Amino acid sequence: MSVEIKNLTNRPVLMRLNSGRSLHLAPGATSTELADTEISNNAKVEKLTGRHVIALNAVSKRAHRAPSAKKAKAKKAKK
Repeated sequence: MSVEIKNLTNRPVLMRLNSGRSLHLAPGATSTELADTEISNNAKVEKLTGRHVIALNAVSKRAHRAPSAKKAKAKKAKK
């Protein structure tokens, strides 16, 4: 599963992820999609979440959709 981190404050937030990368979030900004392993068992993330400085939002993967019926008919008609 993937997550996004949102800065809930009006100050910049800096945190170190499990991979060693640093994440800089401007006030009110949301990070790009991150792997769940980047934040699991991370004391800094837990501390900031507990203090309501950041919010973690789960990102669901969108399933690949089959082509719609109109597109399928159009492809058959072209053949």
